[in-house]
Amino acid sequence: MPIITHEDELELAKTEQELVKQIKKHSRAQTVLINSQQKYAENLTKANLAREMLNRTFRDVLKQMQTLVREKRSNIKDEEVNLFQEIIHQNDNYIENTKKYIDAIKNLTLKKEYFVEKKQEFANALNDVAQRRSTVIKKALSVEKKKNDLIEGEKMKILESEFNDIQREFDRARDVMIKSLNQFLQERDEVDSLWMKVKDSVSKMS
Repeated sequence: MPIITHEDELELAKTEQELVKQIKKHSRAQTVLINSQQKYAENLTKANLAREMLNRTFRDVLKQMQTLVREKRSNIKDEEVNLFQEIIHQNDNYIENTKKYIDAIKNLTLKKEYFVEKKQEFANALNDVAQRRSTVIKKALSVEKKKNDLIEGEKMKILESEFNDIQREFDRARDVMIKSLNQFLQERDEVDSLWMKVKDSVSKMS
């Protein structure tokens, strides 16, 4: 089994900081995507309002057709009336389905914004841990060196006390990071759940 050295822990701290960079980079990409999804929901809303206006006009035409079709000499066929009725009925369904879909997307993007915030909090907490990890290791190496130099006991006690303080600060930072990671994972599960609601809201919306 290989011997773990201080260099391995310093390498871990360095890699953790690289992970922080990648998390923040991905968060920025997700924010761009969220903005696109919000714009998509806005455009869908506009299109749905236009469909509602369209359907209102279809109804006006249908009403006039139904009045005229009673007259035998009118140029309206029952087939035309039936086709217009079918179009209006389908449009009503499309409008309702689109509203449900838009609501699902809006709920998802709101949750995703909060999710990205939690991801950023985790990244910041991890960055704090990585920096403190390096400090702890370097202080431990310094204390070991002083021990080897056989410095007087009182000075050694001060150094060990300083190291213990740094270690406690690291432990606190790690606890904050773990809590932050758990919150991030919880938010991720909720985002996954809302994605399934978006999927379930998809229906016929020509």
